[in-house]
Amino acid sequence: MVDTTLNAPTPAVPTPPGSLRRYVQRVVQRPRGWLLAYLLTTLPALGLALLTAPALLPFTRYPAFRRMLETRTLDLLPDLFTLNTGNEGWMLLGVLGLLLVLPLAVTVKLIWIWLEGGTLADYAAPSGLSARAFGQAGRRWFGVFLVLNIGGTGLLIVSVGMTLLPALLVHGRFPTLAWGIIGIGLLVAGLCATWIEMARAAALVNDDPHAWRALKRAAGAMRQQWRPLLLLVGGSLLLFGTLFLLQRWLLRLLPLSWWLPTALIQQACAFVRLGIRLTRQAGQLDVLKAYANSYTEIGHKGT
Repeated sequence: MVDTTLNAPTPAVPTPPGSLRRYVQRVVQRPRGWLLAYLLTTLPALGLALLTAPALLPFTRYPAFRRMLETRTLDLLPDLFTLNTGNEGWMLLGVLGLLLVLPLAVTVKLIWIWLEGGTLADYAAPSGLSARAFGQAGRRWFGVFLVLNIGGTGLLIVSVGMTLLPALLVHGRFPTLAWGIIGIGLLVAGLCATWIEMARAAALVNDDPHAWRALKRAAGAMRQQWRPLLLLVGGSLLLFGTLFLLQRWLLRLLPLSWWLPTALIQQACAFVRLGIRLTRQAGQLDVLKAYANSYTEIGHKGT
């Protein structure tokens, strides 16, 4: 008899994704996306804050306003509307700034989507992309990333709505059950957000700008590579929470009159949060590559 065990196809072993240190090195060594994302998404917000600041400066003369800032409560907010600051022009400027919040937020989101295409392409390439290639990647993937972001936003709205409604209905009689439903809703929302984020990486890794196929590949990768993905997403959430608590602790130590150190701490934390997010996305690219490699190996052995 002929031993056929040597010729029998062996099951494909998924290629393990890289280490966290490798993802951090990739983000640090290719800082273009990190710096551009921070500058192009933070500077508009700072400009809007400067536009609305003159409307708030006259209120700083009143003890009620200073007390509201020190205590971080809104109990005295109705009293402030009765004050006559005598600076109607600055108030109109502040109102204009508030009206610009929504269009500015939409603009910043579109800029982020464009940057994300170039940044992910930069991380997925064997070596860093040139400025021209970075911009071309941003334009190429803008359409599919926009579709995935719109679909993800709708999915999150539906999942949160389906959670809040039953939670509100049972909260009066069964508060523990209501909080349990909210917890399940948060878990579902997190899975949906991860799915959409993975789909953007899947489209780029497979060089296929088709949203539905990207979603299917992302779902397959989440099933097969759930262990490294869980460590990646869970680790990023843990770092986000630690950074949030550290920021709150530092800001409580500083008086509000120390506005410059407060602003520096806030911006430093925002910069680090962005780096954590980009590190997670760099890791997701490797997770998708590992899934794509194992899928290719199965296809070759099946033939």
